[in-house]
Amino acid sequence: MKKVILTLSIIIIAGLFFACQKNETESTIQSKTFEINSSNSAVWKYFSFAMDDTINIADPTLSTEWDIAFQRYRIITNGGESGIGLGSAANTFQKGQTGFDAIKFVSDTLNFVNDDSLTIAVQQGYSTFVVNPVLYTWFSMEQASQGTQIVPSNYIYIVRTATGKYAKVWFKSYYSATNVSGYITMQYTYQPDGSKNLE
Repeated sequence: MKKVILTLSIIIIAGLFFACQKNETESTIQSKTFEINSSNSAVWKYFSFAMDDTINIADPTLSTEWDIAFQRYRIITNGGESGIGLGSAANTFQKGQTGFDAIKFVSDTLNFVNDDSLTIAVQQGYSTFVVNPVLYTWFSMEQASQGTQIVPSNYIYIVRTATGKYAKVWFKSYYSATNVSGYITMQYTYQPDGSKNLE
């Protein structure tokens, strides 16, 4: 009888342990939304998916603490010409909330691209910047009655973090609630366990 009770106790404890582990995993990869104030054209804002926040970095070129950074509409990842990390990005070519929800894992067929120099049209003509070429497709510039507007492409991207983990990201807006430019809102799901599972 004691053996039966002991066996049942072990089964119950093991069940509770795995149930807790599952709940913890599920809670860590929920979709989140974050607005980044990247309105200063002279300052990069560095973001960590693990921290779910912008962070201050003494020397971004020598740090793997940040994953993605913003300066106005320009975006870099921590890799290639921008940092020492494993950062890069790929376009899934899925769009909007439907596309975001449809992406449940990182496909092996995706083409991840590192940061590189890109010649970009600016008000004064053309200038060369280091950006992530894939993430530079997150928007288009369109003429409106109030001037040139940044309009999101609504593509869903997979960002490889500085430490080689993954997040799916949707850049949804370039304007704050009061219509101030340089406030990028992104929706993302980050997988902290290093797997390609995004649900």
